Amino acid sequence: MPKMKIDGVEYEFPDGINVLQACEQVGIHIPHFCYHPALKVAGSCRMCKVEVVQGGRKRIDISCNVAVQDGLEIITDSPAILTARQMTLEFTLSNHPVDCPICDKAGECDLQDYYFEHALHESRISEPKRHQHKATDIGKYIVHDAERCVLCSRCSRFTEEVTKTNELGIFGMGANEELNVHPGMRLDNDYAGNVVDLCPVGALTDKDFRFKRRVWYLKSQNSICQLCSRGCNVRIDYDDNPFHEQKSGFNLNTHRTKPTEHARIQRIKPRHNDSVNGYWICDAGRYGYRPTDSADRLLTPMYRKNNGLEATDWNTALGITAKGILNATGKGVDKVAVVVSPKLTNEELFSIHRLFREKLELINIDHRLPIGEEWYGDDILRTPDPFPNRTGCEWFEMTPSGKGFGIDKLSQAIKDGRINTLLSILADPRDYLEDTAINKLKAKYLIARNLPDDLKEIVDVALPTAAWGEYRGTFTNFRGRIQRLRKAFDPLGDAKPVWQLMVDLSSHLKKPLGWKDFNDVFNAMTKKIQFFEDLTWNGIGDLGVMTVEKSVETVK
Repeated sequence: MPKMKIDGVEYEFPDGINVLQACEQVGIHIPHFCYHPALKVAGSCRMCKVEVVQGGRKRIDISCNVAVQDGLEIITDSPAILTARQMTLEFTLSNHPVDCPICDKAGECDLQDYYFEHALHESRISEPKRHQHKATDIGKYIVHDAERCVLCSRCSRFTEEVTKTNELGIFGMGANEELNVHPGMRLDNDYAGNVVDLCPVGALTDKDFRFKRRVWYLKSQNSICQLCSRGCNVRIDYDDNPFHEQKSGFNLNTHRTKPTEHARIQRIKPRHNDSVNGYWICDAGRYGYRPTDSADRLLTPMYRKNNGLEATDWNTALGITAKGILNATGKGVDKVAVVVSPKLTNEELFSIHRLFREKLELINIDHRLPIGEEWYGDDILRTPDPFPNRTGCEWFEMTPSGKGFGIDKLSQAIKDGRINTLLSILADPRDYLEDTAINKLKAKYLIARNLPDDLKEIVDVALPTAAWGEYRGTFTNFRGRIQRLRKAFDPLGDAKPVWQLMVDLSSHLKKPLGWKDFNDVFNAMTKKIQFFEDLTWNGIGDLGVMTVEKSVETVK
């Protein structure tokens, strides 16, 4: 491993990395625009200059294009380097508009940060700024502002190297160079939102987040995407205080996001994990947060009364549900079917298994929901399975036992009178049952996050459960990696996590689970299920742990 000095201190580094990466590894940030660890080196911004001493000779070079090697000495903070960075910024800002007050990138803009760190002086350039097109719609989610662009080429390299769709390019020469979409094309690939993350300035902005919130109002929490079996690592950026000390009477009715409790999640960002999703997420995951704060959220328990659903308290709703299940099981454990969604966490699945499989000994339990025709996988990140915890369902035996019926035979079993009661957990019965079967059921109980009006017509009891972002737990992706979801904010209304619902329901069923909190469920699971043996919440960490496989191919 090469040894080299950085600012007078000798370090040892692995082969194959550049000086910029080496500096980052020892905690020295080198300013840069065009460099990105997952893209080929372009060396176009010239911002990452350092002094390189080699063989007794000193030169200024860009650190992204100098490989680590024995005997190098790197100087990152000399007067010459600081002056060079100032001059680079001066040229970068020569045509850049000073529209930080209205730019979505303000507060997390590299150019803004570097100016405060390295420049803070008036420009010596007297020529008028060159104007280019602004706020141009170039794709389903993306708006382009050419005046703000610093031509780092990150976005065009992304569409060339990662998605291989090649929608973006840099056209023209010299002072007339400009980023744009190729003629006749739009930036509409399934990963287009990543160009906004890659853009170091405010040249590419997201229509979904545009003018929605100032970033300094946002809070963040790490989580796992729930829209396919890969389990991409993401960050939830949310805001639970939409007014922010505004003067009395301030009207936000025309704001893109209404100032109510249903407008907490503002955006989803990818979180780097080489073993899962690298630096990227697909657009389905990026914009799939809306159900959490949707207007059709089920916020209170409801039960059927006078041909309609009416709100009630937890004790009443759970009592009705428990009575219906006990009445059915009194005629045989095969009279009740439980359908669970692979969107449930491991802890929720464990609580379902403990209550319905072990204590009530039900045999008609299944998780194999049909996959909609609109879903598809690809060779980048999207998998063919749109559920995040199919592996967990298999580990917890969420399949029929003995002579039990699975989802594929459930409709016929109901029509034949073999099953008369259904408990559906995070699964719409209309997705897996025929209408005639739904109508023949004696009792239909639903544990749901969202309850659209047309679904209210077919259920007898609806129990509200916490939505993504409102609870913690773990998913197991298709490769066997266990990863954590962390809680960002409290559930809306009376909603509870499914594991809590199982604990409460078990008391009404006279089969108490005996758990008081999430830690009790997690600890019980680690003692019972072999894949979780000796696992701790902190031990899982932010990047997850492998269980089945020992290594995973790195995502590029």
